Amino acid sequence: MAQWERDERLARAFLDLADTLQEGFYLVDFLHVLTDHMRELLEVTAIGVIMVDAQERLVDVTASTQAAHQLEEVQIEFDEGPCKDSCRQHEQIGPLDLTGTAAAACWPRFTKAARAAGFATAAALPLRLREEVIGAVNLFHARPSGLTSQALRLGQSLSDAATIGILHQRLSQDQAERVGQLQTALNSRIIIEQAKGALGAHLDIAPDAAFERLRAHARTHRTSLTRLCRNVIEGHVSAETFTKPTGGQQHL
Repeated sequence: MAQWERDERLARAFLDLADTLQEGFYLVDFLHVLTDHMRELLEVTAIGVIMVDAQERLVDVTASTQAAHQLEEVQIEFDEGPCKDSCRQHEQIGPLDLTGTAAAACWPRFTKAARAAGFATAAALPLRLREEVIGAVNLFHARPSGLTSQALRLGQSLSDAATIGILHQRLSQDQAERVGQLQTALNSRIIIEQAKGALGAHLDIAPDAAFERLRAHARTHRTSLTRLCRNVIEGHVSAETFTKPTGGQQHL
C-alpha cells in the first residue's frame, strides 16, 4: 500500500469509528468496520473481538475468519488466552511467539489450537477508556515476527477510538437498551453465521469466502451487514447475487 493510500485509509478509519450516532446502529457491523480497517492497516492475518457482558462474562462477538472465531471460543471455554488476559488485566498482551515455549506454558490449550490453525503470533489489545474495559481485540499473524510494536501502537489507537465510539453511542441509550445492546450483537452474529453457511453451501465455497462476498456487497451498497444477511436468509436477496466476487471485495 502506497503511503498516500495508507494515510487516506487511516483518516477514514478514525472517521468511521467516530460515526456511531447514526440511525440503525449495529454493534456487530461497527466491529466489522474496526476489524476491516485493522486488518488492512496492521497487515495481520486474522482478528477477533471478545466483549464483556453485564455479568462480567466474556462473549465472542465477531471475527474476521472462521479460524479466529474458533480461537475466541477456545479462550472462553478454557479460560485462557491473550484476549482473556487483556480484558482482566486492562492492558496489551503480547505479541507472543506461539511457536515458542512461553506461550505454551501460559496458554497450553489456546496455543495448541492457534498453532493448528496456522498462526505463529498472537496479541490482544484492550477496548478501554481510562479504567473501563469493555472487551479486547485479538490479533493473529501467520509469521512469528508478524506483529510489530508500531502495528500494535496503531492498533491500540484504533481500539481506543472504537471504545470511545461505542461508549458515546451507549450514552444516547437508556439503561435497558444498553444492557440489550450486546445481546443484539450476539443475535446479529448468529444471523451472519447463518447467511455465511447458507451462501457457502449454495455457491459451494468456503464460509470465509462467503463472508468476504457478503461484506463486499454491504460495503459497495452502503448497507448494514446484519440487514443484508437477514435478507439473504429470508430470501429477499438471492444467493445468485453473490455468484462472482466483485471489485467491492477488495480492501478499501
